[in-house]
Amino acid sequence: MATKKQARTTVNSVANALDTHEQVCAERWKHAYERFDRIEDLVKTNSTRLWWFAGIVISLLVSLVLKTFL
Repeated sequence: MATKKQARTTVNSVANALDTHEQVCAERWKHAYERFDRIEDLVKTNSTRLWWFAGIVISLLVSLVLKTFL
């Protein structure tokens, strides 16, 4: 029974594969961080809008209460 001999992975091929992997991951993380920044900006914008809206609603409710009792 003959067994197939596996090709040995050389140090250079592992180093090349690792280098390629690191480059691909660096590019992915670069894009991920850009997306995270955009998402963070959207959250801040929505939070500001929510506070404005809450202020308007509270103002309207206070004016309704004042009109009712005064």
